[in-house]
Amino acid sequence: MFGMIHRSARDMVLKLFGPVAWDQILDEAGLDDGAFVSAQSYPDEVTFRLITTAATKAGLTVDETLQAFGRHWIEAADEGPYANVMRVLGSSLLESLMNLDRMHASIQIAMPGAQLPQFAVVSHDEQTIELSYYSRRAGLEQFVCGLLEGLMGRFHQQGSVGFSGMVGEARMFTVTLAAPVNA
Repeated sequence: MFGMIHRSARDMVLKLFGPVAWDQILDEAGLDDGAFVSAQSYPDEVTFRLITTAATKAGLTVDETLQAFGRHWIEAADEGPYANVMRVLGSSLLESLMNLDRMHASIQIAMPGAQLPQFAVVSHDEQTIELSYYSRRAGLEQFVCGLLEGLMGRFHQQGSVGFSGMVGEARMFTVTLAAPVNA
C-alpha cells in the first residue's frame, strides 16, 4: 500500500491518542515513521502490522480499527490534500459511489504502480445501494465499511453499511439509508 495510507493512520493515532502512543505503536511494530513517504509503495504486510499493533494498543479488534480508519480516511481526505479529488466525486452519496472508479483512474495516472480497488454500484433504490468491490487484497471489508460510513457522513446521510458476502470475486456491500437517496 502507498505511504499515504500509513501517514493517514499516523494522523488518526495522533489525533486520538497523541504522539507517545504513535511512537509506542511504531516501536512495537518494528517500523520507522520516517519511512512513510506518501507516494511510495510499501508491502501490505507493513500496513497490516501497523493496523494490528494500533488495534492492540487501543484495545480494539482489528476489524474495529479498520472500520474506524476507513471513516477517518474519508474525513482526512476531505479536509486535506485530497479535498479537490473528493469534490470531483460528486455532490451526493450515490453520485460519489458511482464515480469511485473515475477517481481511482485519476490516481492511477499519478501513481502507476498502485493496486487500486474497483467499485461498482450494482443496484439502488430510494433507501438501498448495493455496491461491489474488487481488490487483490483480502481482509479489508471492515475498512470498506468504514469508508462507506465516512461517505455517508460526508453527505449527512444516516443509516448502516454491511458486508453482504462474496459473489464470484466481488465483495458485496449494502448501504441502507434512513432517508431516501439523493441522486
